[in-house]
Amino acid sequence: MKKSLIALAVLGALSGAASAQSSVTLYGIFDIGLQWNESGKNRTVTGGPTTYSQESVWGIDGGYQSGNRFGLRGSEALGKNWAAVFTVEGGFDSSTGTLQQGGRVFGRQSWAGLQHTAFGTVAFGRIAAPSSGTGAFDLWGNVDPFQTGWGQASLGATFIPSSTLREDNAVIWASPSWAGFKFAAAYSANVDGAETAPQGSNSSIMNLGANWTWGPLFLAATYDVVGYADAGSAGRPGAGNPDQKMLQVGGYFDFKFLKVHAAYADQNNISTVQTLAGVGSAAAGFVPVGIGNFNNTAYMLGVTVPLFGGSLLASYQYSDASNIINTAGAQFEPDYSNWGIGYSYPFSRRTNMYVGYAQREWDGRITATAAAGGGTLNYMSQAFDKSQFAVGIRHLF
Repeated sequence: MKKSLIALAVLGALSGAASAQSSVTLYGIFDIGLQWNESGKNRTVTGGPTTYSQESVWGIDGGYQSGNRFGLRGSEALGKNWAAVFTVEGGFDSSTGTLQQGGRVFGRQSWAGLQHTAFGTVAFGRIAAPSSGTGAFDLWGNVDPFQTGWGQASLGATFIPSSTLREDNAVIWASPSWAGFKFAAAYSANVDGAETAPQGSNSSIMNLGANWTWGPLFLAATYDVVGYADAGSAGRPGAGNPDQKMLQVGGYFDFKFLKVHAAYADQNNISTVQTLAGVGSAAAGFVPVGIGNFNNTAYMLGVTVPLFGGSLLASYQYSDASNIINTAGAQFEPDYSNWGIGYSYPFSRRTNMYVGYAQREWDGRITATAAAGGGTLNYMSQAFDKSQFAVGIRHLF
């Protein structure tokens, strides 16, 4: 009897040791609240002039501070500091229960690979880019006081990759932290959807990113190049356009009583149609006929302030077209500003309440004799301006 008990104890210990070598974790975020949105609505009637007006709506909406998600992450120790790792993560609308990211079950990220404590991780699948401000390999999000969340206040309002750039058919290598320094490089054979033959009919993308943390200082830089499909490729928006190149640099300094954030982006050959799984120029819907792409620079200055046990967040962004393009009689300069303010109060380590407000304002010009209807498109302020208010609760699990 004693031997049987001892044997059972040994087996239990061994099975516990074995299970400790492999783990799967369920996690997610549930974000829901009350929102007010005011934005432009097209009031054009058939045969009449183009007209817009500002219209508003109240509603129950989710994903303001953070996109709602559920996921599984797992690892299995393989010995000699190696492990097999994976993550699958889906996004959903908490106010309706529907899937996001185009209805994909695991649209936020879906990847598997090998990890070494000294050399980093190599993974394959659908990956959020190092420049995206989200995902397992993000190197950029800490630059933004809003962590690329908070709706219209997000850095993604002017910095294109920061608007959750995700890539299908990708491979990535991401380093561990080497004395505070991290680096990542990635490549996608076709950024959105399955690859097709010939190779030139796919829109590829290359990503580089790095950051460095030293005490109160955080610095980051990313570089993304979208190689559009060859001209004439069926079903590939932007086919034939020149490579879209996007550089982001930024960081913060933490004075303890005040954290100061700043960022700069140089974005070239921004196409009129974006197909980066939902990422696009905020002004893309109003690009005149005959203009294939444009260039701009973007700036952000922000702060994080500890206040009453929570955090006060604020930022100002400006998107400045670096040139006016003249094609087929059209001029286009999509300048605009974006500012936001918010407050988050933690009830516990996993639950917080938030309130936020943000506003986008058109500051550019567009004269497009080549556009439908011709003449000066003087409705841009009514069409493009947006205001947003939200109050809600977020729970991490």
